[in-house]
Amino acid sequence: MSLDKPFGPPTSSVAEKFATTREMDLSDAPSVIQYLASVIMAAMATAIAAGFDRYQAIPNLSLIYVLPVIVSSVAFGLGPALFSAFLGALAYNFFFTEPRFSLAVADTANIWAIALLFIVGCVTSTIVAAKRHDKGELDRFHRQQEKLGTYAQQMLDATTAEEARALTLSILTSLFQAPAVVLSVGHGDDLAIKSETTLVPAEVDAAREACASQTCVEAGVYPFDQSRFDFWPVRTRSERKTILGVAFDPDRRPAHTDAAMSMIALMLGATIDRHQI
Repeated sequence: MSLDKPFGPPTSSVAEKFATTREMDLSDAPSVIQYLASVIMAAMATAIAAGFDRYQAIPNLSLIYVLPVIVSSVAFGLGPALFSAFLGALAYNFFFTEPRFSLAVADTANIWAIALLFIVGCVTSTIVAAKRHDKGELDRFHRQQEKLGTYAQQMLDATTAEEARALTLSILTSLFQAPAVVLSVGHGDDLAIKSETTLVPAEVDAAREACASQTCVEAGVYPFDQSRFDFWPVRTRSERKTILGVAFDPDRRPAHTDAAMSMIALMLGATIDRHQI
């Protein structure tokens, strides 16, 4: 195998076209921070409940603990929300049911109150987390469509196949927030790589397989177990074949990537063919 000189990273002018600041999303915070915030909110709810309980007995005092569940659901997702529901039931039992400052329950009715609080918290967190996920998916879809629209316009304005490859590398990185590569295979199986990431031999072999089979080759699948990248072939009339690769985070892999990758591959292939006619 002979290795051409890498294309290198896109120029600053190209990179600036897709330079975006990722929106702040509390669900991206470390798990420790999310669960610590749930503990703090449960403590605040306990302090508020204690303030009310000190001056007047309130029958539905346990409902105060539903608020941290809702906030955790909206801000962090299902896991921290369920944790908030558990903490709320535990705190209500410990501080506000007889005997106080004990996990023992003297009155059977309080057992049902504690169980109901936990059930309400679980149901609420599940519903809110599901709505939050749906909204997040819709927002991501809209952002993706905007970026693809910009990419399509820039591909129409591209003056060379090299610029088209640079634009494609930028859109892949921006769209998926993950390492990306654009590879080109020519005569003699020589390989040129456009990437800021070094490929291991298993990834090079996976890319060649995608090129030979003209099908997507996924990461971590035998016999390319060590490959981090999913590879998609780009269909062109050029003798030099092009392959796209993205190294998705296994824990945060976006849904429906094939549709977006098919559109990108189609636009890149058409642009390459246009400049080689």
